[in-house]
Amino acid sequence: MVEEKSIETSSTDGEVVREIHLKISPQYATISVIPKADEVNDVNFPRNLHNAAELFLRVGMVDNAKRLKERVDAMLNAEYFRENPDGKKNLKIGRASVCWNCGYCGLPKGYTDSSKNKQNPGPCNNCNEGTQTNWLRVTQQGVGASGNKKGAEIPWIEIAPCSDEDMQKKKEAEMAAKRAEIEANVKKAIQERERQVAEKALRDKE
Repeated sequence: MVEEKSIETSSTDGEVVREIHLKISPQYATISVIPKADEVNDVNFPRNLHNAAELFLRVGMVDNAKRLKERVDAMLNAEYFRENPDGKKNLKIGRASVCWNCGYCGLPKGYTDSSKNKQNPGPCNNCNEGTQTNWLRVTQQGVGASGNKKGAEIPWIEIAPCSDEDMQKKKEAEMAAKRAEIEANVKKAIQERERQVAEKALRDKE
């Protein structure tokens, strides 16, 4: 792991200094940022996500760097990525983009299989930025169960966001669990109170 450091400062009545340490994996360099036609010859253009993370930290865009790291680590470290993807229902597979406005990496908003052929990825799925985005190219680091050769392009894989219906079911389940917990605590308190009353009654008889 390579540790990058950024110091963010702000001032009100006095100066506040916050030191940020982020560990950026060398694996980020295997995810290429695809330049648009007018960016191909730009020597300062970040060629991969390791460059992108370094750029965000260098210019003090710490939140962008943290968001990029969270999204990329989730994809690189997930079991469903290391194994041959099988298109399970709870996963989304396709071509991802990076947003320079917020640092988000993932499938663009409204992504379809035909979207990957467009030069501009389209709106960021986090902040809706429509132009400051670039496609990403994820490459295989070795030969996996699927037989993909090192350097071969592989799809970006992410967990699909919950639908409104699923979110409602999750909320209802959480509320039901909370009610059950409260009811269990109340029942326990009543039983304890009854025990104390019974013990006091026995002591009074003595």
